[in-house]
Amino acid sequence: MRVSSLLGVVALFATTGADLVVGAGNQEPNAQSRSSVWSGVYTPAQADRGTAAYARHCSRCHGEDPANGRNPLAGDRFAEHWESRTLADLFHRIRDTMPPGEAFAVEDADKVDVTAYLLRKNGFPEGREELIRDDDVLAAIEITGRTGPGPLRTGTVVRIVGCLDRRHEGDWQLADATEPTRASLDPSSESRPQVPASGSGTRTIVLMNPFPDPAAHQGHRMAATGFLVRHADGDVINVVSLEMIAPTCAP
Repeated sequence: MRVSSLLGVVALFATTGADLVVGAGNQEPNAQSRSSVWSGVYTPAQADRGTAAYARHCSRCHGEDPANGRNPLAGDRFAEHWESRTLADLFHRIRDTMPPGEAFAVEDADKVDVTAYLLRKNGFPEGREELIRDDDVLAAIEITGRTGPGPLRTGTVVRIVGCLDRRHEGDWQLADATEPTRASLDPSSESRPQVPASGSGTRTIVLMNPFPDPAAHQGHRMAATGFLVRHADGDVINVVSLEMIAPTCAP
């Protein structure tokens, strides 16, 4: 398999999945035992307020229905981007960047209410307590599917660690690599996965478009972050960043 044949597929995700932007909200301190958005982390009244706040502040960019806009905030695209991340990640994104160029023009209270609305739009159940702005609480609430995290799909941002080497076709790959884990392109993300400095996995994953040329790191233990491409001949990662974890591949 030559990775160049997959460029068109990954380009689509590089321009759509990575720039998905939404907001998020919070819980009350006595709700810290909750671990999932399926526990009921917002109230019906708060989601109703969020509907109105979304119409005022968000609809001009994302459309009247967040599931139908250019960057959908509901449905499969929402799940692909945010699954296994936390409400803290969501809240920080909307608090710090939404609306674009006018982030401080909208009160945080409205942004929390919009989050409740988005949770409702994505089918997460209502509860008895409103979201509140508490980073510790939000970081403890994971966004998952009803039965837990789903399988990683093409276009998901992932992170892997392995030994940098060349394939016989000339492509770069990570050998003895760990399983891909969900990651974020946001350097401030609180959910960035930790990678071990030693040990190895059993995967071999081809690297697409590593830049600059990583030849100087051949034989080093490297961590790659990028877009996953599922393929019958083996998984590929369209590389966004590549960093050295250790100067040797030895455990």
